[in-house]
Amino acid sequence: MFRKTNFVPVLISVLFIGLIFTGCQQQKQTEAPKTAEPVAVPQTKPATEQMPQTATHPPAQIGKGSTDPTSQASVPTEAKLSLQQGMNYLRTHDYDNAIKEFTVAIQKYPNYDVAYSNRAVAYMQQSKFNKALDDLKKAEEINPNNPTVHYNFVALYSLQKQLDRALDSLDRALELGFNNYDALRTDTDLNNVRKHPEFRKILEKHKVFIMK
Repeated sequence: MFRKTNFVPVLISVLFIGLIFTGCQQQKQTEAPKTAEPVAVPQTKPATEQMPQTATHPPAQIGKGSTDPTSQASVPTEAKLSLQQGMNYLRTHDYDNAIKEFTVAIQKYPNYDVAYSNRAVAYMQQSKFNKALDDLKKAEEINPNNPTVHYNFVALYSLQKQLDRALDSLDRALELGFNNYDALRTDTDLNNVRKHPEFRKILEKHKVFIMK
């Protein structure tokens, strides 16, 4: 004789366990692995390329290649101040006022070779070449070994297209130690003499090499 079993409760238990198992599996499938949120990287602006600054042409040969002219112990303070003011005017192309200040400096100290030399530069910029020549000759008479005075002779003779004299003055300026090589390369007052083939030969003679 068959024993009567309680089949229904057993079936329900099996179904219940199956549902629990299926639910767990679905939960595992739906839970996607967490991924790290992308970190926003701050964008840096590319640095703008800076164009090289073009150096403006110096208005004149202001003490080029020489020591500070205002350091001369024998020069009165008033003369030094007038010289410095004249140089300031020279840099701003105010040649009339520059000449006035250099003249005051000379009046206060008649042997001021630097004042004569710079006044000559101001005259050159005004194309007053005879006055410039007189001042440079006076500066050379006072101090024949001032390399800047001879450099200013180069500029004057170049402007006048007296190239042989300009070359001689260049040789003398370098011999005395003139060392503002940037001026030799860029000073527009030297454009005429710079084209002469002897110009570079003189530079090489003194072991001076400049870029074109």
